[in-house]
Amino acid sequence: MKIPESTKDWLLNSPILYVRYNSALLFGNTPDPALLEQDEFIAENMRAVEKWDDTPIERHDKSDLPLHRLALLADLGVTKDFPGMPAVIEKILSHVSPDGIPLVLIKIPTVFGGTGEASYDWVMTNFPTVLYSLLKMGVRNSVTARATERLAALTDTDGYRCVGSIPKFKGPGSRTSICPYANLIALKAMSEDSAAMESPAAKLAADTLLRLWDERGKKKYFLFGIGTDFKKLKLPFVWYNILHMLEAFSKLPAYRADKYVLEMADIVLSKADAEMRFTPESVYMAYKGQDFADKKHPSPTMTLFTLRILMRLGLAE
Repeated sequence: MKIPESTKDWLLNSPILYVRYNSALLFGNTPDPALLEQDEFIAENMRAVEKWDDTPIERHDKSDLPLHRLALLADLGVTKDFPGMPAVIEKILSHVSPDGIPLVLIKIPTVFGGTGEASYDWVMTNFPTVLYSLLKMGVRNSVTARATERLAALTDTDGYRCVGSIPKFKGPGSRTSICPYANLIALKAMSEDSAAMESPAAKLAADTLLRLWDERGKKKYFLFGIGTDFKKLKLPFVWYNILHMLEAFSKLPAYRADKYVLEMADIVLSKADAEMRFTPESVYMAYKGQDFADKKHPSPTMTLFTLRILMRLGLAE
């Protein structure tokens, strides 16, 4: 599908500086790095991630956690060399498990097998997101190499389960159930490494997610079903939904023509307006005031992220 020139111009000349920067990249132009450095939303997120260790994670669906803001910064084009980011990365890498997994300050309730006290640990609902962010930002070192290997080794026979470094930890479902969200963010992390994306672990995670799409409406794992809410356009990529799923699959050449991936993409395409612009259908209130938290008007950020996915899939140009 042809992207109207009017929409390209709308993005390239957006008052939102990070939109202008990423749109230039998307449409083959040379972006001005100063656009990111001058963007207030980037600065807001930088201030949040600079407080990486200040507050333990108590629930992973809280959209404004430093964990999710780090991934958002990576998605907006911030790299390891961005002003202030080296110090953040140093903080993240100052806590690593003996087998190479970055640890976060987390508080797991006793009902889920934790102690109820804050500790540096990892679970499958945070480790892949930290790894994804580091890889996306261009961090390549012994920690990310070992962490990528360890992530691949954590698969079970039918995908990723809700596991972690705390011996008695379990998620809100059965210990023997796969976790759709863990499979999604693990796949996304592996999509940032050329070898990992072709690994058996990546294939298993991808095939598991597509099986869940095929079985939608028949079974719900943990908190994650595929219904009306799943199909709503929503940013940033925090939880389990259609855009987040397509973001991961669009980076995997082997899956870009998969019939289930294309089914999801068709649903997203059907939401475009006449100018091929996209309006958020669900929002995180933590981002109130941002264009992607406005359900009444086409959003430059939502349009940018969605077109980026569709262009990777070869469905827009």
